[in-house]
Amino acid sequence: MPRIDVTQGDITRVDADAVVNAANTRMRGGGGVDGAIHRAGGRAILEDCIRRFPDGLAAGGAGYTTAGDLPAQYVIHTVGPNFSAGQRDRSLLESCYRNSLAVADDLGLRRVAFPLISAGVYGWPIDDAIAAAVDTVAGAMTSVETVTFVAFNDELADRLRTHQMLATPLRILAGLREAHRRGRGDLRFVPYIYATGAWRIEIGTRRAVHDQGSSPRVGDAGGILRYSSAQGTEFGSGRVTGATPVGAVADLIIASTAEENGVRSPAYGAWLDALIDACTDKRALPYAFDDEDGADGQVWRLTGGHGTVPVPPSPEFDRA
Repeated sequence: MPRIDVTQGDITRVDADAVVNAANTRMRGGGGVDGAIHRAGGRAILEDCIRRFPDGLAAGGAGYTTAGDLPAQYVIHTVGPNFSAGQRDRSLLESCYRNSLAVADDLGLRRVAFPLISAGVYGWPIDDAIAAAVDTVAGAMTSVETVTFVAFNDELADRLRTHQMLATPLRILAGLREAHRRGRGDLRFVPYIYATGAWRIEIGTRRAVHDQGSSPRVGDAGGILRYSSAQGTEFGSGRVTGATPVGAVADLIIASTAEENGVRSPAYGAWLDALIDACTDKRALPYAFDDEDGADGQVWRLTGGHGTVPVPPSPEFDRA
């Protein structure tokens, strides 16, 4: 799984082994990123396209040419689905990223720069285009070490970074809910924010996690599963991305935490459902306290100024 970076700028000037071109099916140049790469790279790119792709390239496919006058060694061309023309199969969009990385692997490349594919004139909804890009790359089995997403403006760069930062934590919360639904009603958690800005969650049994009142905390009992957003996609004994099946995340949580038999709390389960629905809807993370302001005691807050949620129900509602 590669490291993911985000930058704002001109993809034709990025220092990478290969830049990915959002091409069209004819493979003869075009507008947007396609036109910019052909203009900056010179005629050698077009001549190589004609030689290598005499019949063009299908949506979702990928192939490479020389990079001409670009600082990169190669251009990897991929054709995104045209949402505006009715090509709305998301798997085609995901294939653009997977197949481009496969080409990079065949070439022995380590650093690849991508634009956001299909999000321009092809009209793919921006938020879903971002999710497809980041989640597919984050979960890819590839020898590429670094993938850089190159955004054409600061707003898009911020949205890419936000999705990257939220993808794993939101999937962990969804996995925690699934673990509850599988019978691990004993699981509790405390989320908080470091002074560094990193989000942290500690998951354990009801006995180990004291998530009530003004001083929520985790005890010293064993079987506590800890995660910080500074870890990226590393979680427990595996990795979690926005594309990881929720059931697989639940498996990691169940395998990494001790079990307190007999604890069932419909009230806590309902609260957890409402919390995770709110986080998913608002694309925000909960926190009981942070290193700067401490804890409120009456509510948990959501990142990004997205409001508050009630604290977990009192343990007196638990039934062993």
